[in-house]
Amino acid sequence: MQLIFKSCIKKKIMIWKDIGYLLKIVNYSENSSVASFVTHKHGLHKGVIYGATSKKKKNYLQIGNKFSLNWKSKTEDALGYYDLELKNAVTAKFFDQPDKLNFIQSLSELCCKVLAERYDYSELFNYTDLFINNIGDPNALKFYILWEKELLKSIGFELNPDNKNFNFYKNNLSEWILEIDNKKFFYPNFLIDTNSNCEDTDLYKGLMINKFIFKRFIFEPNKIRFPEVRDRIEKKINEKEQN
Repeated sequence: MQLIFKSCIKKKIMIWKDIGYLLKIVNYSENSSVASFVTHKHGLHKGVIYGATSKKKKNYLQIGNKFSLNWKSKTEDALGYYDLELKNAVTAKFFDQPDKLNFIQSLSELCCKVLAERYDYSELFNYTDLFINNIGDPNALKFYILWEKELLKSIGFELNPDNKNFNFYKNNLSEWILEIDNKKFFYPNFLIDTNSNCEDTDLYKGLMINKFIFKRFIFEPNKIRFPEVRDRIEKKINEKEQN
């Protein structure tokens, strides 16, 4: 009597644990959503959240909130799904402070638009964590501009006078000038020495420089729309400077 054995092959389940900030959430099915997080160890990462449309979960699935994440998938390259636990309800602290919410929304949109998925952005995550933990600081705009600089660095655009890929030089007043495409920018000192003081004019120039780099090298070549919320931040500081 011949015995026939059936082989049983176990499917390898991909599982990891991490922490991350919620950047974007969109409907996926009647009861589920696809969420994008910037994570400490797994970069920009998407996954399904089952039951995300329930009243209980909708209350804390707010852009900018920090979560403990458990991601599972049948294969490494599949969308997978999240089990998650709220660690810090950031957004709820600033519902009555639109300036702070603009920072969070701009940070989220820029990450989603410029970061490659599932790439190591651990340094950017650490800076994001630092910024959000100090978003209530009076110098939050300065720290936000420095966060944008870190975002640019993480995608290959490190802006400092030591980077020979950019044309930096000093004028007669020993002020740093950045020249790109025959366009000259006064480069504020706080973008080099983060501990230095800065005026509203310096902050506005910092915003304009970052915006120019984003649009010139990323948004315009790829025909991506620049975030409107980022323009609102710039407009507000410009109005403040003029007053």
